Amino acid sequence: MKRVTRVALNFAAFSDNDVNCLAILLIVCLKNNLLFPNLPISIAAFTALQTAFQNGITGAAQGGKVNTALKNEARDALVSAMRQWAAYVQSLVPTLTVSQVLTSGFDVVNPNTTPMPLTQPVFTLDNSATTQLAVWLTAVTNAKAYQMQYAIGAGPWLAYLLVSAGVAYARKSR
Repeated sequence: MKRVTRVALNFAAFSDNDVNCLAILLIVCLKNNLLFPNLPISIAAFTALQTAFQNGITGAAQGGKVNTALKNEARDALVSAMRQWAAYVQSLVPTLTVSQVLTSGFDVVNPNTTPMPLTQPVFTLDNSATTQLAVWLTAVTNAKAYQMQYAIGAGPWLAYLLVSAGVAYARKSR
């Protein structure tokens, strides 16, 4: 029995930055993708919607009701375009494999609702070079991403971005 593949539409509930990031990913994935030749909205028009939304995010960060309203209108237009692209990709699903659908940039819905525990990743640290910390993780089956965090002393857990030399860090991964 062939498994039914569905394009995920949960992006409408994403944060503004995540919607913007997904829109950029979709542009990159669909720009020259021969599997999806007849997009209902052109790449140029979609890029204009994404740029307007990105500018709206920047404007809303400065505050004001007008800037926030402009950002929300740009978001609504972008999400509507994303839904149209998703519907187009979904219409081609009967002729595509799951891996081909994933080349569109859209995620697919996993119909399996059975929870599966993930094993804890095993990692190795190497701080033999000054001002550098190398981290190696073992792959975890069914993991989609890895999040590395650190804490200074008993402080709050923070995402790894920049670390300071000479500070003792606690670390965890999930």
